[in-house]
Amino acid sequence: MILYSNLPRLIERAKACDSVLDVGGWHNPFGPATHVIDLGSHATRQTADSLTPAEPERFSAETWTIHDVCAPPWPFEDNRFDFAICSHLLEDVRDPIAVCRELSRVAKAGYIEVPSRAREIFAKARFFRLRAALGRMPEIGFYHHRWMVEGEGSRLRFFRKSHQLAMDSDFFITRGELGRKMAEDESGLCLWWEGDFTAEEVYEVEDEGLRAFKRGALARLKG
Repeated sequence: MILYSNLPRLIERAKACDSVLDVGGWHNPFGPATHVIDLGSHATRQTADSLTPAEPERFSAETWTIHDVCAPPWPFEDNRFDFAICSHLLEDVRDPIAVCRELSRVAKAGYIEVPSRAREIFAKARFFRLRAALGRMPEIGFYHHRWMVEGEGSRLRFFRKSHQLAMDSDFFITRGELGRKMAEDESGLCLWWEGDFTAEEVYEVEDEGLRAFKRGALARLKG
């Protein structure tokens, strides 16, 4: 997944750089990257799901590093890369803060994308309450993700996902409440960063905080 409206700029930026790192690019390789770091190997990469099928791969088996990105330090020196891309990885990994620190250490600039926090509490299926009453509870957000993410300027804030989201309709947004599908730019959160960015984990366990976020998100989406 990626915000496809950002791809042309992303490709142009990467191709103008001598060294580009794709972080976690095994499943959706980014062709203009010169290097990749991932637990998966070069030989098993999912080329059918490339982010850039029309672009030739600049990376190779020799520039593909097999490494757990949550285990710092990565085997690269400071500011090794002109640019880095990390697309739809941070919401999945056990330690996104460690990944962000290494990203800002080894690259001079970069692009990060994750699902928006609003998308993680959105149930896109129609007739939510009917399906739920019939015992076919629709998916809320993405069940396999560990984190919800918000961004403010050059700062990312990570909230651990909770099973509470599926327990109380005060915490999630249904398609009926929104009255439409969620648009692409509402579904994704992207950060273009230069020089540095920061990340923090935010502990939010109070029900009222979850309710307040839903109310604010729904108001913004409708406004």
